[in-house]
Amino acid sequence: MTPITPREQGATGRLDRLIDGVVTIICWLYFTFGFIVLFSWRYLFAFFLPDRATRFQRFNNLFYRGFFRLLQALTPRQRWQIDRHARALHSSVIVCNHVSYLDPLILISLYERHKTVVKTVFFKVPIFGWVLRHAGYFPADGGGRYGSMMIDQVEGMEEFLGGGGNFFIFPEGTRSRDGSLGALNRGALKIARLCRAPIQVVRLTNTGNLFIPGRFFFNTRQPNHIRLDLVASLDAGTVAGLSLAQLESRIEAALRFPDGAERSGNELAASGFRDDSTVKP
Repeated sequence: MTPITPREQGATGRLDRLIDGVVTIICWLYFTFGFIVLFSWRYLFAFFLPDRATRFQRFNNLFYRGFFRLLQALTPRQRWQIDRHARALHSSVIVCNHVSYLDPLILISLYERHKTVVKTVFFKVPIFGWVLRHAGYFPADGGGRYGSMMIDQVEGMEEFLGGGGNFFIFPEGTRSRDGSLGALNRGALKIARLCRAPIQVVRLTNTGNLFIPGRFFFNTRQPNHIRLDLVASLDAGTVAGLSLAQLESRIEAALRFPDGAERSGNELAASGFRDDSTVKP
């Protein structure tokens, strides 16, 4: 086989960067014009209807399902595997690691009824903040004018979870730059305990390879295997019997050492993975 020359390598690198740029632009066009044309009128209509939060959550779910279908079509070198048990979760607090901005969007695309904690600064963004408020999402900072919003959401959480909804959180609070697990925020875990519901621990792998922290463009040309694993389940009784420190320890162990080692293909199949599974429900 003839070795690739430096000139050919440079041309390939430039082509890869061009493709990354095109994919990123198409995705941003979906986020802007796709929202305006396909979804903005739905939110406006739902604003005047009963059960507004449930409708907003459903539209968010549909919007991000569409986004990931588009992203998958544009990035054939990305392989996606979603544990069917994780996909079927309901009436639970879901705790997840955080390595990419894609992580919360994946969970929104999986669960039609959902709530989560969002950085308070995003509630101040025009239109986007309006959607967050009326979808029933939590501000990360409960101080000032956001305090009553957080109290209202916590008080209604038992009914929301009892109706089949999921509340997901990222207790690290921020994305990991190198994929390693950061320190867990006890404030997020306190909210999880207050919900008096089962806690499901899920682990996302390699989303940071597709959308690298600190970079604007997607990294689409590198072969990548994105996975979502359900790595631990704690029933409501177990959660109630654990101290905050014990709960933190259990969750940290599940996220840091989900299996003790990587599993083989047969073990993946046995645990509910499918080679052709995607983020589509």
